[in-house]
Amino acid sequence: MSPMAALPGISRGGVDAEATFRKLTGATEAKTAALGDAVLGGHHIEVKQARSSTLNQVRAVKYITLVAFSVPNKRWYVIPANEIVRQCARKMRGQHTENPFESATLSLYNLKKYALRNPKDLKDAVLKAIDEAKRYPALKKLMDEVLHNSKTLAQASVADVQVALRQYGLS
Repeated sequence: MSPMAALPGISRGGVDAEATFRKLTGATEAKTAALGDAVLGGHHIEVKQARSSTLNQVRAVKYITLVAFSVPNKRWYVIPANEIVRQCARKMRGQHTENPFESATLSLYNLKKYALRNPKDLKDAVLKAIDEAKRYPALKKLMDEVLHNSKTLAQASVADVQVALRQYGLS
């Protein structure tokens, strides 16, 4: 039986997947959702639950390991940050945004090599994914720059629009 099957209320978004992940791995809850959903070995982890074959709002700019539980397949996936960046780099735009690194939809079909056969392997797989992503420091640096540039553009855009609104008396 899948560890998720034992939990009631699985329809409550990713909360049950997050709690089950923490229970199975000994991870703790992250201080803020902006950093991730859990902390394992001092590293932030994003945890998602998929009710279909897609993962929504995947944020490559965080450059953290993504753990996903597929409800239909009752299977865990552990995807290193570098693979998330690689998958997002194939896209011309993101999910609800122009920048695919800010938020993207990923297909579990394209991530099947990251599926675990046994939930008991979850903690080790996450630690290995963290180590793998560390091998690509230039990708981490690029994602930091993408996030910085995105925030800078957003601030400048808001300021420019506020000026125009004031000029038109619409503020």
